[in-house]
Amino acid sequence: MARNSNQGGFLASRLIGLFASLFFSVPTAALIWFGVNKQLSYFDAGFFSSSYLIACIIIFAVLALLLPRLFPSILGGIWHGILKVERWWGW
Repeated sequence: MARNSNQGGFLASRLIGLFASLFFSVPTAALIWFGVNKQLSYFDAGFFSSSYLIACIIIFAVLALLLPRLFPSILGGIWHGILKVERWWGW
């Protein structure tokens, strides 16, 4: 019996972690999407549709669910990459 209640706690902690990670991953996905669309607009290359934004959010959610301890490092690496690209483009 103790094993079943322990697994319920495990699933609940994963879901809570997933919802907490969405607090950071949704703005990150939006910034990536807006940044790419901004650069595409400079070259008149068109725009990515909002389905790419939703796909990026889903990818972040799956990573947060599958790799809960590694996900903050992944998100931190993405933010460092965003800052390097911003410095390179001269924003």
